[in-house]
Amino acid sequence: MYIIPEIIYFIISFPAFISFLISTLCFTRISMKHIEKKMREEGIHEPLWDKGLGIRVSMYGKVIRRQKPAKATIVNDEAILRHARPIDLILARVMHYSLVMMMICATYGYFAYDLGERAY
Repeated sequence: MYIIPEIIYFIISFPAFISFLISTLCFTRISMKHIEKKMREEGIHEPLWDKGLGIRVSMYGKVIRRQKPAKATIVNDEAILRHARPIDLILARVMHYSLVMMMICATYGYFAYDLGERAY
């Protein structure tokens, strides 16, 4: 297997990491804030089990990307889809694709450069 120089790896992986952080921040501050505000106006509150954890961020993104409600879910898919805007779909996709790119870079770095051994 060809291993790219380490500096090139960091030049590629750093933007992937930063884009994931920025896209997640934008999704939570723009999309989730709007959706949860509209849901509160209807009398639907965010799940009590997720106070401070942020697990619902990925669930909201998954529902918006899928564009149809699941049969069994722990979030209100119908309400999320009812209040989602076209920009929310774009932000959810960007967040998902940047996560996938970051994980690919992290997996490659772990195996190619033995980054797991450097943690000791």
